[in-house]
Amino acid sequence: MYVNNGFWDTYRTAWPAYALLTPARAGRLVDGFVQQYKDGGWISRWSSPGYADLMTGTSSDVAFADAYVKGVRFDAEAAYEAALKNATVAPDAPGTGRKGMDTSVFLGYTSTKTREGMSWALEGYLNDFGIAKMGRALYERTHKARYREESDYFLGRALNYVRLFDSRTGFFQGRDEAGAWRLPAESYDPRVWGHDYTETNGWNFAFTAPQDTRGLANLHGGRAGLAKKLDAYFTTPETGAAEFAGSYGGVIHEMTEARDVRMGMYGHSNQVSHHIAYLYDAAGQPWKTQEKVREVLSRLYLGSEIGQGYPGDEDNGEMSAWYVFSALGFYPLVMGQGEYAIGSPLFTKATVHLENGRDLVVRAPRNSARNVYVQGVRLNGRPWNSTALPHALLARGGTLDFAMGPRPSPWATGPDAGPTSLTHDTAVPVPVRDVTVRSGGSALTDDTSRTSASFTTAALEAAPGARVTSYTLTSADRAAAPRGWVLEGSTDGTTWTEVDRRADETFTWNRQTRVFALRTPAAYRHWRLVAAGGDTASLAEVELLARTSE
Repeated sequence: MYVNNGFWDTYRTAWPAYALLTPARAGRLVDGFVQQYKDGGWISRWSSPGYADLMTGTSSDVAFADAYVKGVRFDAEAAYEAALKNATVAPDAPGTGRKGMDTSVFLGYTSTKTREGMSWALEGYLNDFGIAKMGRALYERTHKARYREESDYFLGRALNYVRLFDSRTGFFQGRDEAGAWRLPAESYDPRVWGHDYTETNGWNFAFTAPQDTRGLANLHGGRAGLAKKLDAYFTTPETGAAEFAGSYGGVIHEMTEARDVRMGMYGHSNQVSHHIAYLYDAAGQPWKTQEKVREVLSRLYLGSEIGQGYPGDEDNGEMSAWYVFSALGFYPLVMGQGEYAIGSPLFTKATVHLENGRDLVVRAPRNSARNVYVQGVRLNGRPWNSTALPHALLARGGTLDFAMGPRPSPWATGPDAGPTSLTHDTAVPVPVRDVTVRSGGSALTDDTSRTSASFTTAALEAAPGARVTSYTLTSADRAAAPRGWVLEGSTDGTTWTEVDRRADETFTWNRQTRVFALRTPAAYRHWRLVAAGGDTASLAEVELLARTSE
């Protein structure tokens, strides 16, 4: 076993550094943490060395998925199973899994009933994206259909961040179980710390959707709108004043550290901010990424005494890994995608001795404290006109050449020159939604896994016009869940058509949500789930899922 790691702090920087610099050791580290799942049933959110109830998000999910898609080898199916449990099972112990899972799976977000529920939700979408990418890679390797079904399902969940974007304020904030915002628009202040936000405020959680940077931009009216929001972020001063302490009740050290950075609301002292400067790449203004990153590298890692040199907690390599990546000129913005976002290299030449025996050489001969702007990039001698740089190419070794200059350039400013994104157009993304109509107080449609019902035939109704693409079943007691069933649809409630049939299915855990895709989407108003052989079965929840703007 390997222990003592806070994944919330390390998943954005330290784990990607392991995957690039020491992939064999990274695989051993992953297997060590997966052993904790094999022995104890879960991977710790914060291993110390047991199941500490600390921080938000099960960030080992995306950290290990990112390593896998980058070619790191470990017991991938066990690691995926551990992540799947985090994402589909309501835990009983506070130090394990994701909080609020009894309802968040069905609502599409973690409600304000859970402390820092919005943070749990946004971190969850990042981890769901990682699970989707790992599931797709496992499907391509094993051809097991469930991996494909689960991958599509989790990609849909990764878009749920739009549910928590409050267009009245232009920020993400929490919602209660009925869908009401935590605060009315006139009372909302993004400078206030705590409440919905873990160790930060609304400004620093305004950009927590790196899996879908195009969709995030569309929420702000497009790439120019995202750039404008980023400009405001870097120019609105963090005061660290007690009046903004919010739910913390007093000034915490992250507040004063963010104030002392003197880069607006940017709080480099904590991982929540680490990706934000690189989002200018997605906004079509990569020169601003270049100048912000170089300012951080040149100014925030200074110190004259032992113990200085970091602008905040090092937290298991978090700060160092950010520095190493950014000094090389690229950063793992889209975790799970297997790519890096280009910034501004710090040195005129840097050589990385890769574990495979090859070298990656980064050259920027005209680089200086003044020449921080990228004028052009060549990868192995060929022009590279995108800020997205695939890991697979860098991991082979070779040369990455930067032409640097004292002024911004039009390099990589085109509409398709940014990071890979779930959204590819100019529309606000529409996530998959539960279109099941609540029926007569049935425990099968009450949006919680804490209740259950027995059935032989479960009657369901879909919202008018909904085109169902998949459905989920959530076990109560796994032993009582159906092993086989038929899902049928009807337009009139009298004549029924078989839509999906399953046999020899099992639920691994109690209160586990499983997804099943329909071969052909169907738009029936009436539905029923019939247990195989007329047996009586028990479930906690049944959902019919469709992509709809309603």
